[in-house]
Amino acid sequence: MSRIERGGANPSLDAIEDLADALGVEVKALFDTPTTRAPTKPVAAVMVPFAADGTCFNPSLRRKRTGKFTVGEKGHLVNFDSFEDALKYLVSMKQAYWLRPNEVGDPGIVTAVRWGALPKKF
Repeated sequence: MSRIERGGANPSLDAIEDLADALGVEVKALFDTPTTRAPTKPVAAVMVPFAADGTCFNPSLRRKRTGKFTVGEKGHLVNFDSFEDALKYLVSMKQAYWLRPNEVGDPGIVTAVRWGALPKKF
């Protein structure tokens, strides 16, 4: 048996049957490989608007004070509880606008110049 374990010999069918009997399993169980999860379908990329500076609308833009996502044109801002709902609204707009903080943390409205896949970091 030790030569088989070290790869120095191949087991006979009798040895395989004896091993299966000793373990209390069927012979085929010695050759079965554990099943792995079924392959999952790739998830389609979430498309989001990007501003001219390369930043995008993303889940981190939930406003701290209100806990909401704010989108829309100046004078017509709309608040949403979920990123998904805010994104649906942006998709429906002729031109996407959303509120996001600038370099010093003050909120400002930005305009989409293109749409692209949401970066994996979000």
